[in-house]
Amino acid sequence: MSADYFPTRKMVGLESLWKGLITASHILHNHGVLDAYGHISVRSPDNASTFWMPRNVAPALLSSPDDLVEYSVANAEPVEKNAPRGYIERYIHSEIYKRFPTINSVVHSHDHDVLPYCISGVSLRAIIHTAGFLGSDTPVWDIASHYSSNSTHDLLVRDVSLGASLSAAFKPATSAGFLYSKVRSALPGAAPELSHDPDHLVVLMRGHGFTTVARGIEEAVYQAIYTKESARVQSTASQDRAAHTRYTIDGKWDMEHGGKMKSVKIKSEGDLKYLSEKEAHDTWESLRGTVDRPWGLWVREVEVNPLYKNNA
Repeated sequence: MSADYFPTRKMVGLESLWKGLITASHILHNHGVLDAYGHISVRSPDNASTFWMPRNVAPALLSSPDDLVEYSVANAEPVEKNAPRGYIERYIHSEIYKRFPTINSVVHSHDHDVLPYCISGVSLRAIIHTAGFLGSDTPVWDIASHYSSNSTHDLLVRDVSLGASLSAAFKPATSAGFLYSKVRSALPGAAPELSHDPDHLVVLMRGHGFTTVARGIEEAVYQAIYTKESARVQSTASQDRAAHTRYTIDGKWDMEHGGKMKSVKIKSEGDLKYLSEKEAHDTWESLRGTVDRPWGLWVREVEVNPLYKNNA
């Protein structure tokens, strides 16, 4: 059950998991993915019905197992009665673990490089080979459509219902998929085809940030950092293109009516070059097995930084 939490380890003890979770929080802060807000969690390796995440404290200031809380996947309530106060948005994590049994780690971030893609209508897409996991489109979940009548409209995922709605965005239902499953299940002797894997590894949250899901802590940290890097590259490339793009005007002169142009088309030269769906898939398949390389570097960076303490 502990396999895949760290790519190079077959089994993970609880103490190692605590240390890895605290280190991951430090790494994400060191890379600007988390500031005073945001969080990472991990499913319990010996009990899939619970998960661990930090208490309500800035990620950089985590330092010991006393800063971590075990929660129930069923309702995001602490397992221990006297647990320290936790994050309001722990329902993001519990509902993702509930929907996807193959997911073992979740990161939620308010990163400023990603936020413009949550509100601009511009799609965040895989544009660099280290972010192939983004694919050809990153969905944007809008909480406004999912508040209950008595909800606090503060964009926070405050309850099970909102968490469930967000988790569904990682594997959106389609009419074609629904019809296929109905037809398939109606065939004699056919079992329903179920998939426990999300269709997307990153979902943006309107006006809020993003959430990424992974098989383990190291992959989750990698995806969060390179979501930020890909967004930064895409924004920079878009600015460069806007500053240097040349435009051509195509049309026909109508000399009989005052020499005006008709059927005018304005064309821009040069478009952003995104990864194809095949490239996005293959680059992630290739790099997924090398995540331990940047992880080793990132661990060392926070180990030598006096801001971060890890006594787990």
